[in-house]
Amino acid sequence: MPDSYADLSHFYDLVMTSGYYDYDAYARNLLTRIGPRRDVLELGIGTGLVGDRLLALGPQDLRLTGIDHTDNMLAQARDRLGDRARLAREDVLDMSSPSAFDVAYSIGGVWYIVQNGEESWLSSHLMDEEDNAAGLANLAAAIRPGGSLLLSVQGPHRRYDRTLPGGLVYTQHVAVDPEGRHTKDYFIEDQGVVLAHQRLRFRLFPQETADRLLERCGFHFQESDGVLWQYDRC
Repeated sequence: MPDSYADLSHFYDLVMTSGYYDYDAYARNLLTRIGPRRDVLELGIGTGLVGDRLLALGPQDLRLTGIDHTDNMLAQARDRLGDRARLAREDVLDMSSPSAFDVAYSIGGVWYIVQNGEESWLSSHLMDEEDNAAGLANLAAAIRPGGSLLLSVQGPHRRYDRTLPGGLVYTQHVAVDPEGRHTKDYFIEDQGVVLAHQRLRFRLFPQETADRLLERCGFHFQESDGVLWQYDRC
């Protein structure tokens, strides 16, 4: 995948901590699902915001590894997490960590669930179905049998704007093609002047397609509580 947050990385924490996510809620929910297991992988650790809360609220012997494909984000994660986590620049299409983890999770990272009422989709930053199969197969190889994959739940993507601390404005625009491929443009503006612009592309797979894809790679749906969906590794 390309270095998809390079332009926005300077403002990423400002956007994410202004109400975009409730990191404490995600961390507590993750810890409930993780339970006594200790070897944990975060997919798309970004600047380390989720990992920081997970390590702060979790047991001292929790062993967190975070991977990301964006150098600028990883640099910020290293500043935030120090030696509390192992961080690596790695792409799910190239990862090779056989049976190293008990749990992997993605909070708006490579994969997550989009839910709108009774309908749900698997959102992926990988546009091609076979790339998703390859990435999920690599992930399955990295999770011990009986382990779990936890995916966050989000609402539908839409256009909106938000005022940030310091008077900056965050805006996102979304366009969708008939195949479920989304193009999302992010803008940071100061009094109408664009300070940063980032374009990301992702694809929504209908839940039936997603379940078939996940099962093909060794993951079976276990449960959902509206915050996380859990798939267990056979």
